[in-house]
Amino acid sequence: MTNNKFYSIACDFGSSGGKIFLSKFENDKMTLEEVHRFSLTPIKINNYYYTDFIYMYNELLKGIKKVADMGVQPSSLGINSWGVDYAYIDKNGELLSNPINYRDTRTINTIKKLEKIGLNAKKLYSITGISCMPFNSIMQIYEDIEGRADIVNNAKTLLFTPDLFCYFLTGNISSEYTISSTSQLIDINKKKWSSEILEAINFDINKLPVLIEAGSKKGLLKQEIADYLGLKPFDIIAAASHDTASAVLSAPIFNNTSAYLSSGSWSLLGVELKEPILTDEAFENGFTNEMGYNNTIRFLENINGLWTIQLLQKKYQISFNDMEKLARDNIKDEHRIDITDNRFYNPKDIEDEILNYYKDTNQSDVSKDSKGIIIASVYNSLADSYAKYINSLKKILNKDIDTLCIVGGGTRDKLICELTKEKTNLNVYVGPIECTAAGNILAQFKSLGILKDTEEMRKLIVNSFEIKKI
Repeated sequence: MTNNKFYSIACDFGSSGGKIFLSKFENDKMTLEEVHRFSLTPIKINNYYYTDFIYMYNELLKGIKKVADMGVQPSSLGINSWGVDYAYIDKNGELLSNPINYRDTRTINTIKKLEKIGLNAKKLYSITGISCMPFNSIMQIYEDIEGRADIVNNAKTLLFTPDLFCYFLTGNISSEYTISSTSQLIDINKKKWSSEILEAINFDINKLPVLIEAGSKKGLLKQEIADYLGLKPFDIIAAASHDTASAVLSAPIFNNTSAYLSSGSWSLLGVELKEPILTDEAFENGFTNEMGYNNTIRFLENINGLWTIQLLQKKYQISFNDMEKLARDNIKDEHRIDITDNRFYNPKDIEDEILNYYKDTNQSDVSKDSKGIIIASVYNSLADSYAKYINSLKKILNKDIDTLCIVGGGTRDKLICELTKEKTNLNVYVGPIECTAAGNILAQFKSLGILKDTEEMRKLIVNSFEIKKI
């Protein structure tokens, strides 16, 4: 590590909102200061739910301007976001349409259409290592080809969310591996776009940009944008731009018997590997092989996480602390749900769906007044799913796992962390909370020459943030 002082900006975009952080590196420690945040809700227009990209871009500029107003000249900026979503750019370099949000239900049955052209789930897994989920980019693109052909035909380039921001900031086009791998369009062994898949769905491979490694420099901030912000141009760096990739990079993993759990709206539970696992056992258990920082593989299970708790909180209009108290008071109740059931993906009424699930699975009747039982069943079901997939990991890897590193916003929820420890029977460490922003910054620091390798990155995390054992 160097002892010089550096400032970098992390833009952490989630589908429910964004946060802009300023990070300072000094005396072998890093800090994270949130300087701006905004909420984001998908917007329904006619047939689709859209993400308001232009609003997000404006909020990004507001965040950078706040850094400038602090009298700080950053050395770099990196962007991470949720996976799979994208937008199209035309021949003039202009945005053709706001992105359709991944929670739009147009793709629920798209896999059945792909099966008819020879791309069933097993075939796609054998090429990409990615489990079929209804929101994967391949599903969305196939629906575009059928229902939005005018936009596809007029597109010169498809860019995933973080790459889209970087393009408008720099004018340069490229696609970073960790975000691109969520598309289910990359050959996981060849590490390039799969011509076999793209030919099958009749999508022009030339519309997809060159692939680059996390930590690569996207380019300099455009002079006109720098002038507007009152800054000198600085490096825009490709972070590990899928939010889970950044989260995993910041997880304090120091041995091969550790697993990670990125706990937020989604729960991403898995291990870091050097090579993908494409066995029948991995496929049948629902594990996916996403690309990680420094050519690693994030072998993980994608579980519908605290999203369900968040929906219940909105439904009941009570605080998360009250939600947790109600759950604790009813935690011994035996009601359960299958947290991975598609009915909980984007329900119209989460309470109705849970009560209907109880009926469909012959569990005892619960009234709408029994909020504590409903909430507790979600907590228990989440922790049960973590224990189930930890056991699956052990079998697939044919080795023991003794430690679980929980990172992300879910670490604030003491109950889910305690239940996870109880049901997995592992050594459990929690932190950092802002794991995606921290991982985003780590990739920038490595690119700037501040840090030399992943081990040094994770030591910096331990030096800089409180990591608790529970």
